[in-house]
Amino acid sequence: MRHIKGKGTSMMRKLMIPMIVVLLLQTSLFGGSIILGGILDQMNQNAVDILNERVINRKNYLENEMIQRWSKLDDSVQSIQSAASQTLAAKGASYAEIENNPALASEILEANSQNVIYMLRKQSVTGAFLILDTDRAGDKKAGIYFRDLDPLSNADDDSDIMVEVAPSEITQKLGISMDTNWSPQFDLTQTENTTYDFYYKPYRAAQEYPDIQYGDLGYWSRPFRLSPNDIEIMTYSVPLRAESGETYGVLGVEISTDYIKKLLPYDEIANDKTGSYLLGLHTADDSEMLVFENLLANGPVYKQQIGGEETTSFALQTQYGTCHQIQKQGNMTKDVYGCIQYFQLYNSNTPFVDEQWGLVGILEGDRLFSFSEAMRKTVLIAVGIVLLIGLLSVVIMTRIVTSPITQLVKKVRSSNPHLPVKFERTRIAEIDELASAVESLSSNVAESASRLSAIIESASVAIGAFEYRKDEKTVIYTKHFFEIVGIAHDNEKDYGYTDADTFTQIMQGLKDCLESIEPEGAKIYKIKDALGQSQWVRMKLIEQGDNKIYGIIENITQEVIEKRKIEYERDYDLLTNLLNRRAFYARLDQLFLNKDQLKCSAMVMFDLDNLKYINDTYGHDFGDQYIRCMARTLKKYAPRRAVISRVSGDEFYLFIYGYAQEARAFSAIQNMREQISNTLFPLPDNALFKVKASAGVSWYPKDANTYEELIRFADFAMYTVKHTVKGEVRQFDRNEYQAGSYILENSEEINRFIEEKLFEYHFQPIVDAHDGKIFAYEALIRSKSASLITPQEILTLARSQSKLYQIERLTWFNAMDAFANLEGVEGSCHIFINSIANQTLSLQDLALFEKRYERYLSRIVVELTEEEKQNDVFVTLKKEYTKKWGAALALDDYGTGYNGEAMLLYLSPQYVKIDMSIVRDIDIDEDRQKILSNLLSYTRERGIQVIAEGVETRSEMDTLIRCGVSYLQGYYLGEPAPHAAQISNRVLNEIRQAQREV
Repeated sequence: MRHIKGKGTSMMRKLMIPMIVVLLLQTSLFGGSIILGGILDQMNQNAVDILNERVINRKNYLENEMIQRWSKLDDSVQSIQSAASQTLAAKGASYAEIENNPALASEILEANSQNVIYMLRKQSVTGAFLILDTDRAGDKKAGIYFRDLDPLSNADDDSDIMVEVAPSEITQKLGISMDTNWSPQFDLTQTENTTYDFYYKPYRAAQEYPDIQYGDLGYWSRPFRLSPNDIEIMTYSVPLRAESGETYGVLGVEISTDYIKKLLPYDEIANDKTGSYLLGLHTADDSEMLVFENLLANGPVYKQQIGGEETTSFALQTQYGTCHQIQKQGNMTKDVYGCIQYFQLYNSNTPFVDEQWGLVGILEGDRLFSFSEAMRKTVLIAVGIVLLIGLLSVVIMTRIVTSPITQLVKKVRSSNPHLPVKFERTRIAEIDELASAVESLSSNVAESASRLSAIIESASVAIGAFEYRKDEKTVIYTKHFFEIVGIAHDNEKDYGYTDADTFTQIMQGLKDCLESIEPEGAKIYKIKDALGQSQWVRMKLIEQGDNKIYGIIENITQEVIEKRKIEYERDYDLLTNLLNRRAFYARLDQLFLNKDQLKCSAMVMFDLDNLKYINDTYGHDFGDQYIRCMARTLKKYAPRRAVISRVSGDEFYLFIYGYAQEARAFSAIQNMREQISNTLFPLPDNALFKVKASAGVSWYPKDANTYEELIRFADFAMYTVKHTVKGEVRQFDRNEYQAGSYILENSEEINRFIEEKLFEYHFQPIVDAHDGKIFAYEALIRSKSASLITPQEILTLARSQSKLYQIERLTWFNAMDAFANLEGVEGSCHIFINSIANQTLSLQDLALFEKRYERYLSRIVVELTEEEKQNDVFVTLKKEYTKKWGAALALDDYGTGYNGEAMLLYLSPQYVKIDMSIVRDIDIDEDRQKILSNLLSYTRERGIQVIAEGVETRSEMDTLIRCGVSYLQGYYLGEPAPHAAQISNRVLNEIRQAQREV
């Protein structure tokens, strides 16, 4: 063998130096790109944006409560002023006499006590008050003040109300308990600590601005106490003016600060419940500071850092927009930030417009920017660890790489196929030694086998190698070869020989176990070991000319298992073993590449009901079991062509496809809902709890052509169910989906509709089925608005703007005005007025209505519509005052909406109107006739008259008369008109002829 003398550069040094340089460059680039690349600043901005969005949402909610609910006093102001005027008129007195006439003031207060209680209930506030200016030169004022600290629940007997201020004789008449701080009159003596602005500011503003309406003189007070021992409250109050313009008192509502704090849940600001909300009043700002007077606050940050400070100052110069750093003061030990959002409580050019309220979400800086700070520290630590590990790895790896080569050189130098290899030290450079060794052993097959075996044995993984020489029909292999391919072999040498036939049989056996081929050409085989366990091996072949084939085979079982575990955890929800959101979308991407296979498909979104109850009552472990129970039920009863996923805590997606008809797909969905409802979940107390889920369904291709839209529509349908009747399945309705945008676009139109009275009333006759005479007219509203066409649109917008009461009042008064002016109406003819089931007139409006339409009261039939679900209290009131008038009740649209058998039993009306869906085609549909027959059998025994509405053909009319209905209504008999329409002689004769044939 020929040696190459001389010294060269060590391989270890050549490997280490560039590897260390590359390692340093990589860690520097990685750390610098994270810390200096603006990522941390963006994280900080994202944290601020999240906090600001939460403050905006909470501000909008509280502002809506203050403006749209608590301060809507128009109806109450009118009722109280009307009652005051009537009392003064009855006494022949004027508003000026209230000041020096305590008895007169007491009568006015007594006349308005129910109005104030009604205002307390209607506005859902913790208190309501009326103060009269009875001591103009002093501070002792007559008034009444009622309080209910739980406005969300009302007692029928007013037992939940306490009297704070009222003359004793009024308290005795009302039968309402007095609070411990009760006083017979208001003592508004102003002190250094108490100014009673809630009375004096709106009162004086009314005197200073006589041309401004009282609604623009309303004032929101700072928190204060009515008396030293009283609770802390905030108020909204407006001045009361006589018709002559004289200010005679103040009317207002109270909201306790404890109640407002409940509406400011600080735990929503940060997950660890460390944030705070501050309600403040903007008092001053300059080029550097923005100052707020602290009105009320809750949450740990405020208590720990700001405490009892009267004001809070914010630095105006900030890089985070509406988020400002709070100036350190008092007990502050940390940097604190606040996101400010302002309220719009007052109109422009009004007396109190400069009092600007704001809501501030407060969080400590280390918590607000905790994620970015943790990221910065993590990156620095990671860079240090990676650098340290990298350096150690470079040293170790270079030693591992060079040591076997050095040993191989020594082994090759002294190798003998029949003797053990012995290693000796050398001073020759590694690369030169390896080249010399290769030259020396190139012609010796045994020496080649020994070299290959030594290299493979030095590896840390199980690797086998072989060389197949076609001309010699022999195979040289390393000792791990048979072990890896799963064949028992007793050769303990580093290498061995076998014949070509045996090798061919081994390769043929592997061919039958082929699982996959990698892009670079290596083949993956799945085989069984001696114990029958699955093993995976990778083989790569290299052909050298036409005569030699080299192969390397390695056991990659652990690699395959780890890879599949990673893929499973990537694609599946670990709690339920269902697809996660990412994998669900990936499956849908594949399905929607070939839309022909979809045919009729359905996207179903299930929302698991009662999960919060399970978590709160039995703990989150049982909540997880409840979720897994739902997942098992879905997998068990899902159709064959279905993709199921859990996308969040209690939400599941199901996509079923390949149906020829929508009905079959929906039947499968209904079956799943029934199976879910029939599934019982065991609880710790040996009770069985029914699993319940709400579901929304959207259809391909009817509703949408992309799965993104299908998911959005199914989500909308599901949340519609959650807000109506939980546990049901609801299909997507595009009209409902578009209703949201319709309401936004027409929010102002309902105000014009009411204020300008953009409507008129038409009257449709209701005919006696026995003699054809007109029994009554139904008053039907007809819109003159270009945007609001149908009654449904009017009610939808009124509901969204909390103006259903105004629609109810307009209906009663304007419908009766129109009816009273009809010509040609007999004196006994009745009038049907549509009434909203969850609305009723106030006591003041009822009194005015009775007085104005006294001669018509006994002819009124109150027709309860199906548009709104009934309010038991209001329905009871309607039953009482119709009985008082000698009037009647009618149940409208029987058989649809909320108006079914349960409503019929509860209401016990004098009339029942059959919906046109039952009347339509009743002459040819025996099922509809059967429904009508059953209803008539029930109503005859109870003296209830049945009215069939929507009659459009003579055949329908004849069938209804033959069945025995009492009255008829519809276009066949007479269309709605602004005048009193009459029945034609032809129809009159047809009715009489049908009666003769009965």
